[in-house]
Amino acid sequence: MIEKLNYPQIGLLVLSWFAADLLSPIIIRISHSIGAVDKPHSYKIHKEPISFLGGLTIYIAFSIAIFSILRFESFDANRTLFAIIFGGFFVVVIGMIDDFKPTSAVIKLIILLASTYLLSHFGIKITIFGNDTLDMILTMLWIAGVTSAMNSLDNMDGASTGVAAIASFFTFIVAWYSTPPQKGLSYVSIAMFGSCLGLLRYNFKPARIFLGDNGSLLLGFLLATITTLAGWSKEDPIKAIVIPCSILAVPLYDITLSTILRYKNKVVSNFIGAITYCGRDHLSHRLVALGLSEREAVLMLYLFGTVSGATAILFANDAITPKTYIPVTLLAIMVLVVTGAILDKAKVYDKKEEPKTDKNAQA
Repeated sequence: MIEKLNYPQIGLLVLSWFAADLLSPIIIRISHSIGAVDKPHSYKIHKEPISFLGGLTIYIAFSIAIFSILRFESFDANRTLFAIIFGGFFVVVIGMIDDFKPTSAVIKLIILLASTYLLSHFGIKITIFGNDTLDMILTMLWIAGVTSAMNSLDNMDGASTGVAAIASFFTFIVAWYSTPPQKGLSYVSIAMFGSCLGLLRYNFKPARIFLGDNGSLLLGFLLATITTLAGWSKEDPIKAIVIPCSILAVPLYDITLSTILRYKNKVVSNFIGAITYCGRDHLSHRLVALGLSEREAVLMLYLFGTVSGATAILFANDAITPKTYIPVTLLAIMVLVVTGAILDKAKVYDKKEEPKTDKNAQA
């Protein structure tokens, strides 16, 4: 890869941010003209049709920045980056199809697993165990899990977009200041950061454009693949696991806690029910049920993402050493468990209401 600028990260940030900010109102107008809008319904909060092509906006801005600022010597030398870009296009298309004509969560999961398998042939694979089969299984679980988690997190204006922006920013910081710097990873993460910021002005409450499944799936896919590609630590497998999990703590904690509490409160009885259930029982919903406004709940998610991202930096810079792994881990578990116990007190389940599995119910 030939860099067009001495510090292409600056150009990628500025151009992706500007492109997304400029494209958003254009995409909004086009969406209304072609009917690509989320229409009001009894179980939805918004009262007017709102565009659901936020993911398409982010993808276009992201691609414009990458192909305008960077120059590529050959396909083979940059095959992983091209795999991410074209894989992202595929995810956006699948998401748009789902937005226009809702499909089963199980079908989407199967598609994600198949896509992950194909990506592994381009070098996008976790290599922790040293065993191809185990590494492949972990990669499939990671990419499908993170993508699904970001999809579930997209339940309030600005939630997924802002959390993804924060996660991509901390990915950039860790990548750029690692030794040696992971330039390719820094390019993708900073372009994603700028694209999310550009859309966020129109996606934050009151939203004029929603991410749609095309957006939440895209953000999850990009975050999952770039954290898979990253060389977090070759010598310390604990660090290699903790850093990406810390960066993506918000979506991972959200989907994990929601699933556990659904079982605990007997809302679902099996795994399929847990992944297909759609309800207002995620972190943001619970925070609102405990008294916060929707804006405050989303900002609280941003704070959580910032703290967990900063923790990733501490691990990356060896501020947290192997000697302190056990006490830090125990402290983190205690905080998460106590937080979960508090959030479990939120009244988010209607006993008279049957569990929803309709794709259109807010997830």
